[in-house]
Amino acid sequence: MKTFLVIILTLIFASGHAQTLTRLWQTDSTLATPESVLSTGKLLYVSLIDGAPWEADGKGGVALVNTEGKVTNARWVTGLNAPKGMALVGNRLYVADISELVVIDAKTGKVLKKDKLDGAEGLNDVTADGRGIVYVSDSRTGKVLAYKDGKAEVYLRDLKGVNGVKWHNNKLYVTGNNAFIEYTPETKTQREICKLENGGDGVEPYKDGFFVTAWSGYVYHVDAHGHRTTLRETHQTDKFKTADIGLDPAKGILYIPTFFGNTVEAWKIGK
Repeated sequence: MKTFLVIILTLIFASGHAQTLTRLWQTDSTLATPESVLSTGKLLYVSLIDGAPWEADGKGGVALVNTEGKVTNARWVTGLNAPKGMALVGNRLYVADISELVVIDAKTGKVLKKDKLDGAEGLNDVTADGRGIVYVSDSRTGKVLAYKDGKAEVYLRDLKGVNGVKWHNNKLYVTGNNAFIEYTPETKTQREICKLENGGDGVEPYKDGFFVTAWSGYVYHVDAHGHRTTLRETHQTDKFKTADIGLDPAKGILYIPTFFGNTVEAWKIGK
């Protein structure tokens, strides 16, 4: 009886602390395979694959979307291949593009340089810490690379299918090995927060928890105790996926790129 009561109380506690999502808007379907969204609070950068997910075909780019869901410039940056995750450091936008880390002027959209990272095969997500070090996941090699001043070195390895990376509170949060993982640099230790049997994609911290997605069509909330709640499922369709999410924490809005759906959705976060 005692064990049963503990289980019930645990479930009540977990459900009571999970966030909820209510859709606000959806862009028109003119975004060519949107993979990632990065919010500045004033505008959205959206990476567009516009072709095969891992093909160097020169079709990819970055679009601009305003906070009301209007695509203001679908071709703000062109000439990329299959761009995915992004991170903003000062006035520079860093974009993962297969084997290259592309550096873009965040104000003008001018491509400043394309750094080919040694050994990189499938660069996917990007994040940065307060010191200007950029971390890039390589899904094909199972590594996370640390990049600064044009040079990259292996930061983490042996993470099968590694995808989402997010620097938060002096720790690196990663999706890989079908799990959501916390890495503490000071002790060089990894802690599994929860399982992700469908794999992981986007990671965004919000208050005392995280929003995490699986590309196939799952949006999760993971609370401070590692309890995972499924907030949205679109895996039943081949069209609307849930790729690398963006977040406006001040407004409490989560942005979801639908990939084959060619749209970005805005969802209000609630309790």
